[in-house]
Amino acid sequence: DQAVKIAKAVSVLRANSVLSEDETVAGLAEYSEQLEDMALDAPNAFKFFGMLAAAAQVPLDRIGETVGELATKVDSPRPPALNVIFAYLKQLIKDGGEEATKDTIEKSEFDVSLFMNAERRADADVKKALDFQDLLSVFSKYA
Repeated sequence: DQAVKIAKAVSVLRANSVLSEDETVAGLAEYSEQLEDMALDAPNAFKFFGMLAAAAQVPLDRIGETVGELATKVDSPRPPALNVIFAYLKQLIKDGGEEATKDTIEKSEFDVSLFMNAERRADADVKKALDFQDLLSVFSKYA
């Protein structure tokens, strides 16, 4: 699968310090501006972007910056940035394990609800969404 190959290539570039964190975040943020249009033809575009962000070792505290303008589009029932965030978190779990991801979330005080529709930010709604995505276990606030 091409997306996996691209993610691995970016991972190697980051691991070998060819790309700095700032360059990676800025490059992905620029690319994120086109995601909504891409998703019309490639429905998995948000998922692949999340996987790419994880492979590129984007720190959790910079994922909002990485999704760029998508982070401001929270008026739909399932905001586009949320799709990226869920894929990113799932890839972090796959790559580093559930406990490491949970620790990262707690240390960074990451608030996934900021990427959700304002009408669905109540704890019960967030819990339901995380549970549906099999991510509830890494968010001790909602577990």
